[in-house]
Amino acid sequence: WSYRVISLGLTLLTVGILCGAVWANEAWGSYWNWDPKETWPFITWNIFAIYLHSRTNPNWKGTNSALVASIGFLIIWICYFGINLLGIGLHSYGSFTLPSK
Repeated sequence: WSYRVISLGLTLLTVGILCGAVWANEAWGSYWNWDPKETWPFITWNIFAIYLHSRTNPNWKGTNSALVASIGFLIIWICYFGINLLGIGLHSYGSFTLPSK
């Protein structure tokens, strides 16, 4: 199940990154700016690509590939909460607002 779900997720993430790059080129004149909201999804994409490739290696099946998938899951949380809470970069519209005292 995890292999199938991550395969689908990686496909959708690939489409999202490519569509975002096309949109960024139209909006800012550059496909990639190394903004945190661009970089962390790219890191996530690499982790899940490593997971899918690790499943093809008999030595990495089982616990090792599950560990890579778990690291990818944690990176997803960093993408959503960590980067949004920092609110830095070109994507100022995507940050959470913290309540003031």
